[in-house]
Amino acid sequence: MHMNDGRVVSNFILQALQGEPLTVYRSGSQTRVFQYVSDLVHGLVALMDSNVSSPVNLGNPEEHTILEFARLIKTLLAVGVKFSFFLKPRTTPREGNQTSRKQS
Repeated sequence: MHMNDGRVVSNFILQALQGEPLTVYRSGSQTRVFQYVSDLVHGLVALMDSNVSSPVNLGNPEEHTILEFARLIKTLLAVGVKFSFFLKPRTTPREGNQTSRKQS
């Protein structure tokens, strides 16, 4: 993962380490699902070694808000980080885990 790749994890860590405010768009209530790549790889290997032929979700079912994640980074790095709230990013990625939301 490149430090300037525009992803929330690398953005927040880089901003905090550089003493910059963490950039949060809108209220920060947008959600993301985080997962360790190693967990996904282990799940794929286990699935390939099994007799399962039906669809399987290897993702993490827990969603977290961007603001929760920003607060976690602030706590873990124990630095005097502030938050900068903006109306919207230049580009808006798909928000949250759409597969876990009810369709109306």
